[in-house]
Amino acid sequence: MSVSYIHMSSHWGREVRHKHIKSDSKVLAVIFPGQNYSAERSLLDYAAKAAREYNCDILMLEYGYQSARVELKREDIGIIADECKAAVISLPEYEQYLFISKSMGTIIAGRIAEELGIQQKTSHLYLTPLADTIPFIQQSQGMVIYGGSDPLFTEQHSLEINGLPHTKVYRIDDANHALEVGSVNESLAILMVIINLYHEYFRDALI
Repeated sequence: MSVSYIHMSSHWGREVRHKHIKSDSKVLAVIFPGQNYSAERSLLDYAAKAAREYNCDILMLEYGYQSARVELKREDIGIIADECKAAVISLPEYEQYLFISKSMGTIIAGRIAEELGIQQKTSHLYLTPLADTIPFIQQSQGMVIYGGSDPLFTEQHSLEINGLPHTKVYRIDDANHALEVGSVNESLAILMVIINLYHEYFRDALI
């Protein structure tokens, strides 16, 4: 295994460093952070650790506005998507992709898979998606995990993705947008449930 960094300039005037963990795999797992949820936080960190257990190469993305420590403007999401797409295509093409995304990152992941024309060989793990992600979920394969008390993705939204033939949908009761609840112990118990779902996702995706 080797670890390297893809250095790129960004719209925000700061260099970004995308971490690339290489194991000579034919599968690349790409980690798409949320707006205020970096790839080092628990949900995405454990997803990356699980990907390593399944011998995937990993690309952990960093957003330019995060590197610059500035607030994101909604109209700049397209710029983030373009910069992340440049990072993905800077690597040799893989036989299969696993796009693991959180919140705003779910929109970016869906958009990149569509723009690169790799939906057929991409399996998505959408964590706490947004309403704007629904069209991408409807044409994807993989898994969705959302919180039952997430105000950004309601039960009404979930009805639009239930019953899709190639996507498993899991609701974490009482969990918020971070897939946590008020109690630390209960939040850790939820994290264990989610990690078990990660294993299910990888087993299904890598058949």
